[in-house]
Amino acid sequence: MTKRATSRRRVYLPLDGPSLAHLDESKLLEGKGIHGYAVTRELRAAAPNEDAEGLEYLAMQDAATIAAGHDLRVVAAVDLDPEQVGEGAHGEVDTEVSLLGDVPLRWVASLHVLDPPGERDVDADLELSWYDVTELRDVRRLLQP
Repeated sequence: MTKRATSRRRVYLPLDGPSLAHLDESKLLEGKGIHGYAVTRELRAAAPNEDAEGLEYLAMQDAATIAAGHDLRVVAAVDLDPEQVGEGAHGEVDTEVSLLGDVPLRWVASLHVLDPPGERDVDADLELSWYDVTELRDVRRLLQP
């Protein structure tokens, strides 16, 4: 996991093709109203024996599960100022949060790509391939039909 400043909060965002294109071309992801997944008070209460890394893993798995359920294959890990993250969005899972502002490309720490649906092991956690943010165009090409 990428080391980050303690003043930032890691949020995992399932992204579609148009969002990736906009992020690549404008260097900005319009975040207002987007739901992401992060370590929350509710997650800590539900998994009291998990350490910080385990909690992050659970939040990322929730993001990947939601992405897969909406036919998306990319989860971006972003580091946001805490005031950009709205609590209480817990619609589907305890890790769900809302974004309260836009996300500049420089705040994207990494990109994670799920295997195509036919190649996933339905009895295991979702596997995600890690890509550096500088490989955004490569990720976009990878997802083209």
